[in-house]
Amino acid sequence: MRRLAGPTALVAALAAPTASPAFLGGLFGGFGGGDVFDLRAWVQREAILEQGTDDLAVQEDRRMNATTMLKIEREQLAALDRILASVSATDGSGTPLAIEELEGDGTTLASASLLYGPEDPNPAAARLFGDANVTVEELIIQVAKDTAGYPGVSAAGLSPVQWRCLLQALIWQESRFQVGARSPAAAFGLTQIIPGTAQQLGIYPEYYKDPYLQVEGGARYLSEQLQAFGGNVVFALAAYNAGPGAVQKYGGVPPFSETQHYVKVIPAKYNTYLAAVGGIDALGTIDPVLLAGATLSLTADAAIIYAGHTDAMVAAAAERLRSIVTRIRLTADAEEAMSLNTYARAEIARLLVIMVRLQAAHTQPLSAEQVALAATIAAERDYADFTLETLE
Repeated sequence: MRRLAGPTALVAALAAPTASPAFLGGLFGGFGGGDVFDLRAWVQREAILEQGTDDLAVQEDRRMNATTMLKIEREQLAALDRILASVSATDGSGTPLAIEELEGDGTTLASASLLYGPEDPNPAAARLFGDANVTVEELIIQVAKDTAGYPGVSAAGLSPVQWRCLLQALIWQESRFQVGARSPAAAFGLTQIIPGTAQQLGIYPEYYKDPYLQVEGGARYLSEQLQAFGGNVVFALAAYNAGPGAVQKYGGVPPFSETQHYVKVIPAKYNTYLAAVGGIDALGTIDPVLLAGATLSLTADAAIIYAGHTDAMVAAAAERLRSIVTRIRLTADAEEAMSLNTYARAEIARLLVIMVRLQAAHTQPLSAEQVALAATIAAERDYADFTLETLE
């Protein structure tokens, strides 16, 4: 059977000016006798049918999309139901215990209260930022007050001010106020104590990292020599330098050039300080250049110790994060997992505390270095000042 052309093609053919009688005859040849074919009505019906087919296709697409969305919505609701069921089943009762365990009991560095607390757990923190951040002159004053009642000081009849000046003169000679000074004989620190003597004094090896112990240990050892030699300051100084055995052997100051020089320059410096010190708490008696250099040495030494201990702090922080992540991965409690995830985010924020402290520790020596440099430049300018005085 020959299929008729669609309505769109048919209308186009009829509208063409070149439509031939043969084409029209072919179109109507299928109708015989007295049948009447209403072409216009037929074209309209075909157009309506074609539009209906298109509409059905659009509706089918919409139905498929709606079905897909409904499926997704059901899957989401099912997932939420599972979460709610999990939370209801476990009620999150393990969450407080988990957080408490992660916080720690405050006895180890990994405990949050120690690692991130308001007080820096680093042993050098007090020297950089706290009450122990003092100048070498303030340190000498403090030790002089703490040791002025020692028996040797009383045996020599020294007042607290005199004792302070003697200690200050001894430290000037021994180290020029440099906290990390080290001699070829392994004497160390402000008062140049050798390891063997430090062990006898009970400050080894802590005195390597504690300037107070260096000064207090030296003060205690000098007091012992004063007591051993009846309060004789010169003999006590000789014993401090050459050893008490040498003083006993020679019945006085040994004939060593170093010791002979030692017992002369320290009393001379003592007299200089005694003339400048008006009271036990007097400041500004140490040469500015030496004081600036001493401050730099104190600050740099503290920063080195601080940095050395930072490795332990970073390791503790990393271990805490590892514990949190491990617990999140292993927990079957949805509420606990969400709480631990929030806790992990807070832990990262806590790490900023360590970063800020490290930056501050790095800045302190730089500031001290600038002060020392400025003091040196000022001293050089004073030395190079050739301005003539006006004589009357």
